[in-house]
Amino acid sequence: MVRSLQPAELTWFMARSIAFIGHVDPHGVAQRVAPLVRDTRRDAANSFIWQTDEGAPRAGVVALAPDPDDDDRTLRMAQPWFDGHPDDLVMLVTALCERFGHEAVVVDLVGVPAHRVEQVSAVLSGEGFDLDVVTTLRFELADVPPLGRPLTLEAWRPGIDAAARELVSRSEGWSLSDARWAWCKRAYGPFRPDLWFVASEAPDRPALGYALCGARAVGVEATIGLIAAGVAPEHRTSTEMLKRLVLTLLHELAGAHPLGRLETTLSGRDPKLIEIMRSLGFDAESPRAQLRRLPS
Repeated sequence: MVRSLQPAELTWFMARSIAFIGHVDPHGVAQRVAPLVRDTRRDAANSFIWQTDEGAPRAGVVALAPDPDDDDRTLRMAQPWFDGHPDDLVMLVTALCERFGHEAVVVDLVGVPAHRVEQVSAVLSGEGFDLDVVTTLRFELADVPPLGRPLTLEAWRPGIDAAARELVSRSEGWSLSDARWAWCKRAYGPFRPDLWFVASEAPDRPALGYALCGARAVGVEATIGLIAAGVAPEHRTSTEMLKRLVLTLLHELAGAHPLGRLETTLSGRDPKLIEIMRSLGFDAESPRAQLRRLPS
């Protein structure tokens, strides 16, 4: 069965999670961290274990479920552990996916050693999860570099939705289902047509790239989330074209949000875009393993 924790169990749960990643003193670390937890009731309510009716807990995970009225319908999990067979973790994750309404699931594996990542990935891949190594990058829009040769950005409107979807499909190399396209529009809060762009050399020229963004707030200090960006297949080998796209986007966003920030989490399967963003001044976190199950 699945149950959430009582506040008094939170230190024990943290120790199990820390032991899973191989720390030599999991109980000591958990006892030092526990007093720093601001809301033990909330954290306990978001921590779940799998156990038999009278047996000891066999697996655990932290799960943050989307609220019914959230635009972003992603179920997020972290700090997975199991004691014994990894199938116990599968049972827990599956049960939570059935309990909480969602469109996508992300399991962060921050700090989890490679052999544990392989174990968790091996069992959850059978449930449709895909392992990736992702990097989160951030850029302060007050620090935009010189623009150089800008592209023309056209904001989304109903008349170009089909063309934009076809461009993204060609660029990514796979077909976008209705569910995946709808999820993309709300993957960073309410759909913002003014933050979804198709790029071209000029207004009367064919589209050659795209940048799809979202924002959970508005104003000059808003944080903008870059959901996806890329160029058409015929430009995939051009580092310069991808760089122009990112630079044009930065200047477009800085005009409306001069004290804001752009952030994104990119797949390790696209190292060129990560390196371009680093070269433009994006701050990058350390890469981390992540399991994702997105709309097909």
